[in-house]
Amino acid sequence: MNLEELKSAWQVYDRKLQASQAINEKLIFSMIRERSNSRVSRIKRENILLMLLMFLEFFFLVAVFAGNPFDFKFLWQYVPFLFILIGNLMAIGVLFRAYKMLKIDITDANLRSFLKNLIVTFESNKKAEGWFGAIMFVSGCLTIFSFLPHKLATKSLSMAIVDTLIPLAISVAIYLIAYKMGAFNNQKEIEFKKDLSELEKLQQELQDN
Repeated sequence: MNLEELKSAWQVYDRKLQASQAINEKLIFSMIRERSNSRVSRIKRENILLMLLMFLEFFFLVAVFAGNPFDFKFLWQYVPFLFILIGNLMAIGVLFRAYKMLKIDITDANLRSFLKNLIVTFESNKKAEGWFGAIMFVSGCLTIFSFLPHKLATKSLSMAIVDTLIPLAISVAIYLIAYKMGAFNNQKEIEFKKDLSELEKLQQELQDN
């Protein structure tokens, strides 16, 4: 084999190597995109279900204020339900914002910017989610006291207080256990950060080559 044939064979091999590398890169991009698409579709379904539940809760709360099904006699008994209503409206707002953000067709061209914008949205929602959690915790505890007048009407003061403190302790314990187990951590954001990190690493390798 002379030098020209060797050069020609090497060029053919180099082109095949570049083509193989390009195919691998496209496959990786496609895998990240499809994984993100699948995750986005799942979050959309979850958000729609949560929005439906929030609207049902909203109508229930409106019924509480309009119809007084619990036969409340004092205005302060409604205060916990007012807090729940505020948290409910906050949750609907956050879910609606996330739904609008997710209504984007993900392509290879905009995958990086989409992931970045999505992570920024999740991070900006953290404050609202924190307030939502605090409001739900406080209102959940206060709701128990809303029924104290009913208990005082049929029980002694000591028994009514005990009957109120027991469910209060259970509610606080449930919230603490859920917090310790990471129920309030946003796992969706972590997953998208992994996708973005993998994508940026791949793009950096392409630039280096």
